[in-house]
Amino acid sequence: MNRIDRWSQIVGGLRAVVSNGLGGRRRRSLAYDARERDADVCGVAPYRPFISSVERRSTSTIVVSWSDATRGRYLDQVWRAGYARAAGFCGLTGVPVRRGDVVFRPLLRGGVAPVNAFDMILAEHVPGAAAQQP
Repeated sequence: MNRIDRWSQIVGGLRAVVSNGLGGRRRRSLAYDARERDADVCGVAPYRPFISSVERRSTSTIVVSWSDATRGRYLDQVWRAGYARAAGFCGLTGVPVRRGDVVFRPLLRGGVAPVNAFDMILAEHVPGAAAQQP
């Protein structure tokens, strides 16, 4: 019987990802893709990042302290109001977000997308933002 141990399977899987061209710079992380796929299958919110504070900065921006065990940590990250470009889930509450909903997303600086660039917070869950349009 030819048995392969668990570690060899993991390393082999990672090599396959790299050889398929997915190991380079990507806009989304593999962990994010897995959570998004699981959410599509289950119809429930995927694992949510830990958001320790949300503060209003202006009528169209908020400051968020955000962390995720697999994608890192941002303290005092600026998020801007806009419309959801795709369906997803609110990072603050886990509530489903529909395309076109008013949301806050991380602000891109210098043309570089942060690892949480596709995360969203529904504006209706941010104090003072429910009635405002982007």
